[in-house]
Amino acid sequence: MFKQTLAACAVAGLCSNALAAVSADEAAQLGAGLTLFGAQAQANANGSIPAYDGGLPTSTNPSGFVKDSGKWVNPYAAEKPLYSITAANMADYADKLSEGTKEMLRRQASYRLDVYPTHRSVSYPQFILDKTRNNATQASLGKGGDALQGAIGGIPFPIPKTGQEVMWNHMTRYSGVAVEDHMRNFYVDSNGKLINSGEIKLSRNFAFNNPEATAESIKKNDSFIFQNAYHFTGPARSVGDATMYYDTVDLVDMPRRAYTYSASTRRVRLSPDIAYDTPIASQGGVTTYDDAELYTGRLDRFDWKLVGKREVYIPYNIYDLSFNVGSEKSLTPKHVNPDHVRWELHRVWVVEGTLKPGVRHVYSKRVFYFDEDWSGAGLADEYDGSGKLYKSMQQGMSQLYDKQAPMSRTYWAYDFATGAYSFSQHYADLKFGWRVLDKLHPRSTFIPEALQARSGR
Repeated sequence: MFKQTLAACAVAGLCSNALAAVSADEAAQLGAGLTLFGAQAQANANGSIPAYDGGLPTSTNPSGFVKDSGKWVNPYAAEKPLYSITAANMADYADKLSEGTKEMLRRQASYRLDVYPTHRSVSYPQFILDKTRNNATQASLGKGGDALQGAIGGIPFPIPKTGQEVMWNHMTRYSGVAVEDHMRNFYVDSNGKLINSGEIKLSRNFAFNNPEATAESIKKNDSFIFQNAYHFTGPARSVGDATMYYDTVDLVDMPRRAYTYSASTRRVRLSPDIAYDTPIASQGGVTTYDDAELYTGRLDRFDWKLVGKREVYIPYNIYDLSFNVGSEKSLTPKHVNPDHVRWELHRVWVVEGTLKPGVRHVYSKRVFYFDEDWSGAGLADEYDGSGKLYKSMQQGMSQLYDKQAPMSRTYWAYDFATGAYSFSQHYADLKFGWRVLDKLHPRSTFIPEALQARSGR
């Protein structure tokens, strides 16, 4: 029946709008053959990917962990790598490597993947699971796939049928209701010079996942997938500059709005270029705004194809890299230090985006690999206008066990054209990192008029 519907809507050109909620019978798989958030519950054939057992409990308390410090300690610190993948043996693992990962292995003799035992550490609050179950039979996409309808928090499409649905699952992933964080971005140029390209304090709301959200509030105050308000605390040339921007569940009628405040001119400006393929200055221009955290923003410039599922090595449970190993040790002249990147084998959803005819973008094709447990961990291979592999992006996750929230915000990108790379949202160098809050920031935090006060200049 699904195949017949797919064929019919393809003829009509309506696939991006028509396919959405699943039947009650199919939704009944949640909590049975599938987890409550839609992943395969069972182990893989050889047990290298375990069955889901509920993830890390909130009682997890590894040695050295200080609650509410903004830093989390690796609960798997005693584990050693099972094996390492290098250029010499990568052929033995080729079916479980992305093209970008293979290219890094070919290019850099010092690059390797240390593969550890796989842990499905993701765990969600009950309200997220309840909302996800409801979404399965209620959520849909409209407006060419750029508007999410019928979902009230949680994972919109726990049993996705299209590439767009998988992209929305990634963009709306749960990391808490609101946070305060202080992080650094880095850029390593083609000569291997490490540059602190941005030290930033952020206030973030994820109002879409407000536990008190309703069908009516999702159309108004809880329509925001995210709201970010931040100011630069370094480097010196940027201190006091501030920015605010957001995305909503309706990227057509409530599109991204971004505002910047310049401390030197003391003026707030609307910034429509904080979108699509505009380079991110605080990441050395290696990444674009829609590269952020693998992908954010409108989906309208690409045709999205759901390729299916694969078993792939992805960065996972990267507590040390995100929170505890300083930049001088974690960043080498050519790549992130393999000693501090934990790789695990996970099932991922594979989505391919192809640039639409007549539309401009720096990428002609993008291939994404998203963790089936919707933690946000994954990879992206990005291709230039000639079809040549251009960049490899990698994003890891760490389960914030006491907060019952998967956190996937640290990511890095390798530019094959220049040999440079960026490393973004690193929390180890600063006093506090990522603080999960119990309630949303006031709405006044995310208005343009608040930027100068936030700046302090």
